[in-house]
Amino acid sequence: MKQPFELLAPGGDLDSILAAIAAGADAVYCGLDRFNARNRATNLSYDDLMVVIEIAHQQQCQVFLTLNIMMLESELAALWRLLDRLTTSAIDGVIIQDFGLAYLLKHHFSTLDVHASTQMNTHNKGQITALSQLGASRVNLSRELSIDEITDLASYGKQHGVSMEVFVHGSYCIGFSGLCYISSVRSGASGNRGRCSQPCRDPFEKTDAGAEFPLNMKDNSAFSNMAQLAEAGVYSLKVEGRIKKSHYVFTTVQQWRAQIDAYQTGKAPLTDMTPLYTVFNRDFSNGYLMGNIDKAMYIDNPRNHAWLARAESNNDASESGIQIAKKGVYDDNTRIMQTMEQSVAPFAQMYNDKRTLRSTTKTPRTHITLPSIESDAVSNEHVASLSILLSDFEQVEQLHDLEVELFVQLPNALGKTWKHWAQQLSLYPQCSPYFPAVLIDKDYESAVELLKLVTPSLIITDNIGIAIEAQKLGVQWIAGRQLNLSNSYALECLKQEFGASGGFVSNELSKVQMNRIKRPSGFRAFYAVLQPNTLMTSRQCLFMQSSGCKKIKQNNGCLPKCSKRTSIINLNDSPYIINKIGGEYNQLHAQHHTLNLEVIKDHSTLFTDFLIDLRDIQTETKFNSDIRALANGFIQLVAGYDVVSESLQQYVRPTSNHQYYKGV
Repeated sequence: MKQPFELLAPGGDLDSILAAIAAGADAVYCGLDRFNARNRATNLSYDDLMVVIEIAHQQQCQVFLTLNIMMLESELAALWRLLDRLTTSAIDGVIIQDFGLAYLLKHHFSTLDVHASTQMNTHNKGQITALSQLGASRVNLSRELSIDEITDLASYGKQHGVSMEVFVHGSYCIGFSGLCYISSVRSGASGNRGRCSQPCRDPFEKTDAGAEFPLNMKDNSAFSNMAQLAEAGVYSLKVEGRIKKSHYVFTTVQQWRAQIDAYQTGKAPLTDMTPLYTVFNRDFSNGYLMGNIDKAMYIDNPRNHAWLARAESNNDASESGIQIAKKGVYDDNTRIMQTMEQSVAPFAQMYNDKRTLRSTTKTPRTHITLPSIESDAVSNEHVASLSILLSDFEQVEQLHDLEVELFVQLPNALGKTWKHWAQQLSLYPQCSPYFPAVLIDKDYESAVELLKLVTPSLIITDNIGIAIEAQKLGVQWIAGRQLNLSNSYALECLKQEFGASGGFVSNELSKVQMNRIKRPSGFRAFYAVLQPNTLMTSRQCLFMQSSGCKKIKQNNGCLPKCSKRTSIINLNDSPYIINKIGGEYNQLHAQHHTLNLEVIKDHSTLFTDFLIDLRDIQTETKFNSDIRALANGFIQLVAGYDVVSESLQQYVRPTSNHQYYKGV
């Protein structure tokens, strides 16, 4: 028999968990009513979870608890009490996103097995090193990776005692997980808080390419790639679907169980995907896995594709043929539900018996409290420092003599251009590099080479893999905006574990949510007061379904060379800007820049530093001043000259600041 794999199934409610166990899952991931990235799922109470664990273990099935959101300061006490209870439970592991939670687990609850969520957007070796250092035994890799990229990381992970987990079935997100803020900006329903409202599935005004759902992708399925996943060294095969129905979970797990068993016993792989097309789907693609990032990964319909797939297989897409297909799908799903109910019935009875017994037993509550963080508040007399982020060295030339810290944005595609950037940085030693959140494969390796060659005195990075290298080289580093820092322990973690000199507090937080955050002693706390409001970063080409593109598939020249801009209009919201800069991935931006001048006075004792992002990213916000005059205005503002505030608001308009009040 070939090497074992784990089939990891979603459990959004009790019915789905029992369905997964009955269908042959090796492990189930599920959440409580708080602290997990599927708030729209029904989830479980703590007592429910304890009973589920007992039943699962009797069937040789593990249970992993999802705590995979960024944590607010106000939640940490309750989180601490939960962790303490979990240490005396039989839970098999916890899935996390937040650096503060990782720090607490490593130093105070080290008996709990830690898995890094896909929300941590892990795609390079440096990130795996960092997560291993934090105690993670497993990493759920970014969904955008190809089989070759996964193979390389799995080999590296094996050397460091970290196993790889890959999503093999279910919904595709069009943006990199953890870096999507579109739902948060729109309504405060943050994906980083488990509340994503899926605006990527919304209808838009018909685009030039003829799409009404230009951000909607097909579902992921690697069903035909079992052997490649095995050869790549992947251990855990994860099915997405914690807000799917129980019969979907039952069918999907059943089919994947059969596929894995066929591989392990040397039988021919299953090729019939009809059962997977019978339950909810948006059609299927394995485009990312195969490195085929193309137009075929999109579908202009976010609803269930099952009946249309049936009509196509019947070669009858007429009106009567579609009605026949709909009835066939309905009848098949009814039979699936009946079969599932029979399979689940013994486990449901077991649950009822054990739950009744447990209701008479009270679990003692812990009274221990959170450990304190050594912190120091900024005095009211403190003059904050200003940092400016720029697009290129032409902008640097305009501002190089100002008393500010200048940063230049490095591209994602550093593989072929890193020597050019290193040369420019050497010519402007007063300017420091800002590393992006996504650095895959050769681009990550080139970023490391650049860092070694230039060894700047200071960097900002949105990628923790670069932070690891900076720490080795003794380079001071600041944790960037897209590391989603939302509590004191996240700041403490980066300081103590990786030697961070400072970090940005998340712009997703409201004024109130920032109030209780403590700045660790000797740590610089940053906040971006002016910036284009980046909603999403995608490895996809967002132009294929919007303004159109002559290519049907991305090639090696798209990332480094393509430079375009267009807009799409959400019928439920406002226009979004699609922006592609040569060397960078496609990004979606809000209609207006964010300008938050109030935070400077509201949190004067928390923040030591403020940043303005003057990169040449065009939204509908207009700059009625040159960047030098604008920079000087902000220098005066952070120095305490409130009189310039009104002028700055006139210089940059229109802008938005509503998230500072609604938060997440």
